[in-house]
Amino acid sequence: MVMEFEDEIQIQLQREALWDLVSDPEALASCVPGAKEIEQISDTKYRGIIERGIAGVSINLIGEVEMTELNPPENLVALVEGQDPKTNSRMDATAEMSMEDNGDGSTTLIYHVDIAFTGRLATLGARIVKRKINSDIGLFFDNLRSRAES
Repeated sequence: MVMEFEDEIQIQLQREALWDLVSDPEALASCVPGAKEIEQISDTKYRGIIERGIAGVSINLIGEVEMTELNPPENLVALVEGQDPKTNSRMDATAEMSMEDNGDGSTTLIYHVDIAFTGRLATLGARIVKRKINSDIGLFFDNLRSRAES
């Protein structure tokens, strides 16, 4: 099952300061719903666990995030992979974020995320999984905006 998500949000923070936030994997991880046990492997690679429930199924994705492209303060690309041995599920994702300076101290953050699922998670039905993932992405960006604007 493959899904695509994209949108843009306005954040009341200058682009350079927003870049510092979105290029910091630990700060980003604090915004991810269900993120647990984040461990730095290298300057651009992290390992962790995400615990979520979807349609009554408990998922514990154990995986890695690697920042593969960093172009300050304009854009970044991250590759994400995770596996849940209990449900024999796998997730692979590519997340791209770009930031446009609005000239008024705010920034437009544009994101595009491609996610592929296999295993039991993929059998739950695209509509159910997509609704949950879209909700979690929205929550992530709400958390990011709150952190950036506080």
